[in-house]
Amino acid sequence: MPGATSPWRVNDVVTYDRMRHNATTLTALLIGIARTGGDEAEQARIELARWRREVETMDGFDRAAVTAVAERIALRIREVEGPQ
Repeated sequence: MPGATSPWRVNDVVTYDRMRHNATTLTALLIGIARTGGDEAEQARIELARWRREVETMDGFDRAAVTAVAERIALRIREVEGPQ
């Protein structure tokens, strides 16, 4: 559609892409926990499914929601990774 404009601003796309990238990182961490078969494995699977649903149903045009989820994902990554 030539001449059409997008409701996204450039920095909105960057924020959304960063949120998706961090969601992928968190997914990898949770899969690693789930594969260990330890006490935390089932909880990691449940959490993974919850995050996946939340990210997949995210309204990419809702900047406030994307930012909020991105911050929660970043916090959870820090929690899972522990002290560095």
